[in-house]
This record gives sequence, C-alpha cells and structure tokens, in this order.
Amino acid sequence: MKYLSPALVLTAALMMQTQIAYAGSITFMGTLSGANEVPPTSSLGTGVVTVILDPASQTLEEKVNFSNLTTPDTMAHIHCCAPLGTNVGVATAIPALPGFPLGVTSGTFDQTFSLTDAAFYNPAFVTANGGTVAGAEATLVAGIEAEHAYFNIHSPTDPSGEIRSQLFQVPEPSTFALLGSALFGFGLMRRRRG
Repeated sequence: MKYLSPALVLTAALMMQTQIAYAGSITFMGTLSGANEVPPTSSLGTGVVTVILDPASQTLEEKVNFSNLTTPDTMAHIHCCAPLGTNVGVATAIPALPGFPLGVTSGTFDQTFSLTDAAFYNPAFVTANGGTVAGAEATLVAGIEAEHAYFNIHSPTDPSGEIRSQLFQVPEPSTFALLGSALFGFGLMRRRRG
C-alpha cells in the first residue's frame, strides 16, 4: 500500500470544501461613506450594505441600513463593473430598486430579487450587455464576484452619489474553521516528526 501524505489529503479536502462553499450563496458587504465616493464627498452619512448573491437560484438579496444623509435620498443602486476607485454606470433599476426608501435621510431595506427579472436591471445595462437579461445577469454576477461592483446612495446635495461602498466578499465561517483545522493538523504532523 502506498503512503499518502496527510498534507496532500488535507489539501484535497480544502479544495473540495472551497468548491462546495461556492455552490450556494456568497455574501458581500461594504461600509457606506462619503469618503468612498469618487471623488469623495464631505457627507457625514454612513451605512452598511450587504448583498447575498445566489447564482444557483439566480437571486440577489440586498440589505441596506443608512443614516445621516445631508438631504433626502433620490436614488440608490448597484453600479457595475469597474475596479475599486473608479466610476461606472448603473446596473440595477433606476432610480432605485423597488421598495427602496427614497425621500429620507435614514432608512433600512431588505429585499430579494430575481436576477432573471428584466425590471431588476437598468435598461442601459441590459443593452450594453448583449441586449438580453441573461447577458446582464452574467455580467453582473461576474462583476460582483470579482469585487468590481459598488452600491451608492444619491441625494440633491451630491447628485453623483453621497455615500458609497465597493462590495467585498465575506469569507464563509466554514472557511475559517477549515483553515483552523488544517493549521492544527499541520502542527500535529510537525510535532510528531520533531
């Protein structure tokens, strides 16, 4: 019987776990602030955005809490697809996704949308991505996964955007547990050899 390295088995297990983790939903978060706008604004507004992307079920849940805008908001949406620190066009519905609180300086929002619904997208984004909802969906999913999407809230004071955040992937809790187990296993192997 051939010897199979525990490190090799552990590496294979980690790779399989990573593939399994991405089969479900992926969470992205960001802290909304005027400093994150390009160019930065002097707004004291703050907020948190959480986007839960589920490519398998073709849904996107958007959770937003914001407060202290300088004037009531007029728009709020996801922009895609450009790297951190750059501006790009609006990907989702204009002026905001259905149900988003407009005309307020503070608010909360939590809604799940179908990525196959044409009403979810800015028509210009659909046109720019092959003219189909499927093309818009593929581009938006790829942009969010690449961290090339951002969420912002607009107001009359800052019509180009008062507060903003890039959407950054949040590691799965199981990834931390798996990494801890791997490090513990490597430590035990080194201890036995030493």
